[in-house]
Amino acid sequence: MSSLPQEQLERLALHSAFAVHQIARWMALRDDVPADVRDRLSAHITAIEGVLVKHGHDWIKDEIEATEAALHA
Repeated sequence: MSSLPQEQLERLALHSAFAVHQIARWMALRDDVPADVRDRLSAHITAIEGVLVKHGHDWIKDEIEATEAALHA
């Protein structure tokens, strides 16, 4: 079994994190998402934000924080 080079793994992780954020943002706009799902998504988004900001992707911080707030609305 072959593995991906480190750079490709990092890009995959980054794109996956952005995809999860987009899904969370879409779900935050819906009225039929249960509160427990919103809470879990918010926890994951908070963790993703921390990792992204730590690795220099602070340009998305405001958007992620807006998603977190919408999940708690």
